[in-house]
Amino acid sequence: MRKGSDVIDKVVVTYDNGKKIERIIDLIFDQKHNQLLGFLVEEKGLFRGAKVIPLEEVQAIGLDAIVVNSKKSVVKVHRVPAIKEILHQNIVLKGTRILTTEGLDLGALVDLFFDEHSGLVEGYEVSGGVFADAYSGRSFVPAPETLTIGYDVTFVPPETAQMMQEQVGGIRGAVQATEDRLQESAQTANRRLQKASQSAGEQLQSSVENVNRRLQSASDNAGEQLQAATDATSSKLQDLNRDASASLTNNLVDPAEQKIYVIGKHVERDVLTPDGSVLLLQGQEVTLVDAEAAARMSILDELYRATGGSLTANISRNLKAATESTSNQIQSATQKGAANLRQSVDGLAEYVAIQQARGRRVVQTVRANDGLIIAASGQIVTESVLERAQIYGKEVELLNAAGLALASAVSSTASDTWLETKVQLRDQASVAQKNLNTFWQALKDQAEKLQGRSTRAMKKQRIEQALGRPVTRVIIDPEDNVILNVGELITHRAVRQAEESGVLNILVSSIYIKEPEISDQELRAQEHGMASLAHHGNGRSQIEVKSISVN
Repeated sequence: MRKGSDVIDKVVVTYDNGKKIERIIDLIFDQKHNQLLGFLVEEKGLFRGAKVIPLEEVQAIGLDAIVVNSKKSVVKVHRVPAIKEILHQNIVLKGTRILTTEGLDLGALVDLFFDEHSGLVEGYEVSGGVFADAYSGRSFVPAPETLTIGYDVTFVPPETAQMMQEQVGGIRGAVQATEDRLQESAQTANRRLQKASQSAGEQLQSSVENVNRRLQSASDNAGEQLQAATDATSSKLQDLNRDASASLTNNLVDPAEQKIYVIGKHVERDVLTPDGSVLLLQGQEVTLVDAEAAARMSILDELYRATGGSLTANISRNLKAATESTSNQIQSATQKGAANLRQSVDGLAEYVAIQQARGRRVVQTVRANDGLIIAASGQIVTESVLERAQIYGKEVELLNAAGLALASAVSSTASDTWLETKVQLRDQASVAQKNLNTFWQALKDQAEKLQGRSTRAMKKQRIEQALGRPVTRVIIDPEDNVILNVGELITHRAVRQAEESGVLNILVSSIYIKEPEISDQELRAQEHGMASLAHHGNGRSQIEVKSISVN
């Protein structure tokens, strides 16, 4: 905030060309809205009107000058009706007595304090009154929301006087007993700090033990779950058929990696081609030609497994990488926390100290480097005052002004060993928990993906094995409609109907799997298939050979 008397007589400088154009004569204040409207730079004369600068034209209020946009920022008063009305009333604030509506004399108005951006009046400096300082004779009256200004007296609500009362004792008593009070504060602070340190040490030890137990338990559970997941995956991989194994292998291990792996290895079992011929015999070494041949015949995955290739190698590498990443992040967080610890503790100590000034009366004005008033002499420290002090880095000056320099020093010498350990432990636990959650979520997603692929592959394989085979039982839907009767062949249509009715598993579990013995007479079916050569010719082939003559 700014003080009105600090602004008066300041030179006005334009921003566009840097020229000095006017000087501030007075402030224009709207008492109805408790608002500063602008500045008077030229009073009304016999043959001229008054000139003013509206507050919205002001760019900055500095130590030595007020900066406005341009020369056009200075306007005649008749162009600003609100300011014209204030000047027409011709009310003089200086010297006006301020009384509460209950008749309590707060003193004579000497000056006012306002926010340089919004123009809102934050308070008044008064001389005399029941709260006048014993040495300066001045006090600070907070600006109330309701204010009635007359020619001789200004009335404020009774709550204004309550806001002026120091919440921790009066100035006179504080000045007379400064040394005793500070000594007592130091002793009290030391006792509290010692007690807090002991309590924190006990809590910290308990927290460390609890965290260690939880981390050990989490590690054991993680190992068990990972082993179970690995065992389950291996078991499922062993049960997969040829197509499911190929799809799963290629998804887990890149085919290029498979080819590189198998070259130079010895196969542990015979590797057959799709037509049943032998590609490699057990114990034979795999060459580049063999690997490329297997890739062309789409059996590279089978060759990879036959040479001992692991389907879980990539998963293991990913888990190892995730573990290393977790360890690195924890270590990085620990180092970063240790590096920033001192700054955090110092900031906490300053925050605790500055909060002790709340409710106390300031005995001298505290200013920022640019002259802005953080707290006026006689003002009670409020939340807004604390915020201004922290924004402009004037916490120590505010503490000194409130008579709390020694208390601040005592607070800043508190032992911070336990706080450092607690902060580090909290950061490490947070990072570890975050990475553990991420690790298990990734493992869960991978397991679900593998399970989904295995389920789809097994379902496809069972359907393919069932197509064209007879059923050994009657297949009915939930409405007891017969889909297939005993001995009827499983068709694609039957598969669709069974799946729609939710009885597909019953259907594929009821196939006749024995190989039939077919005689030569029965080998040829009586009914032709729709794709046979003889389908359209009553048993005779319709293949015609046409001769082509060349003329």
